Amino acid sequence: MKLTHFQIQFDNPHGVFAAGEKVSGQIMLNLAKPMKMRSLKVLLVGEGKSHWSKRRGKTTVHYRGSETYLNALIVLFEGDSQSGNKEHPAGSHAYPFSVQLHANLPSSFEGTRGHVRYVCKCTIDRPWKFDSHTKRAFTVIHHVDLNYLQQAPIPLDGQTRQDIEGCCCSAGSVEASLSLNKTGYVPGEPIVFDILVDNQSDYRINQVELILTQVKYVVLSYDNVQSPDYTNLNPVQKKQTYRESRGAFLSSGHPKNSPKTASFSLLHYNCNIKQRTSERINRATLVPSLPPSGLEGCGIIDIAYTVELKVPCSGSKLKILKKIILGTIPLQEPTFQVPVQPSAPSLQHSPSGPVTVQPQSVNLNIDPLPQPPSYEEALAPPPAYSECVYGRTLIRDAGDDDHTTGDTNWAPAYPYYDWSTLPYRGQRPEVATAGPPQYDND
Repeated sequence: MKLTHFQIQFDNPHGVFAAGEKVSGQIMLNLAKPMKMRSLKVLLVGEGKSHWSKRRGKTTVHYRGSETYLNALIVLFEGDSQSGNKEHPAGSHAYPFSVQLHANLPSSFEGTRGHVRYVCKCTIDRPWKFDSHTKRAFTVIHHVDLNYLQQAPIPLDGQTRQDIEGCCCSAGSVEASLSLNKTGYVPGEPIVFDILVDNQSDYRINQVELILTQVKYVVLSYDNVQSPDYTNLNPVQKKQTYRESRGAFLSSGHPKNSPKTASFSLLHYNCNIKQRTSERINRATLVPSLPPSGLEGCGIIDIAYTVELKVPCSGSKLKILKKIILGTIPLQEPTFQVPVQPSAPSLQHSPSGPVTVQPQSVNLNIDPLPQPPSYEEALAPPPAYSECVYGRTLIRDAGDDDHTTGDTNWAPAYPYYDWSTLPYRGQRPEVATAGPPQYDND
């Protein structure tokens, strides 16, 4: 066998690159004997795809969406201009490559109804023989810097009250409140929450839940409608089937939004809140490795996150829902010092720490925003990269065959800031646990 080693190595060992950076690496090739080939080329492709189908009677409606973000071909070795072939020498070879990424590329994402995927594929084009391929996916991160979002540091709170119905009359009421320490978080950071449940009903409360939910909105357009099967149908049934298929065709001519949710338990508390009593719960739970909010740069997939409190009581359920933001660069807490003598405010920026504003006089009508830290300052020390909490997925596509090698079982990796060793009120933060995915009922 002439080809003994054929592999893609990225300069970043994690295979993670930020939008606006260069994807760079080497093609590692080892030949036991010289090999004739037309070319050795590497193709870098970034695509967003979505697909969803639904049965309507005897008709299946397919919705699809697609976008192309990157398509770059680099020829590393080329045959003669006359014959088209050239003998590649035996031995070990390393071919460097690099491609500049556009700054507005969306972050990598893998889901059941769609994905944003970036793949590097290298091909040995051989005359009169099967071509050899190797492929490897890589992660692109479109950074969401929470320091540029004014709402990110703002705490969230909510209250609700529910009257509880008894057998034949009112059985009192239950009040609940939820407070979150801020709006913006990054993977690995604890969500610090405070829950107060005031049970003024005739029933005990045995459970309190706090759930982090990822909502994926997949925008799809009409692709095709499978022809209905008229076999063994009477005239009335044929007419009805035709109407259903025509209605499906017309209704699917416009883009359709298909939401899908995935939940993560921040708190599952088996409690015993007795009648006419109250209980306060203070905890912190780490955000799992998830893609950033919005999936900026992608026009067919959107991502949002919510935190929801659920307090069931005798057939009723109190709910409080709050929207949060997941970013990739954490907040840098600004430091404010009390003025001593009146003078103009001065802005000092220390590269080794957060921005410090030292005003000499206070004007309550002015609320200046500190300059956000640079990317390098915010990531000192740099985060780890953690694979998405959903796990790996098979990324083989129609262009792959038995002669395609490489790691096709893959998951994107996101920046992860490990706060797990920092105690909160004497206890380490808990770890969110994943729940089953939920689909819309359309």
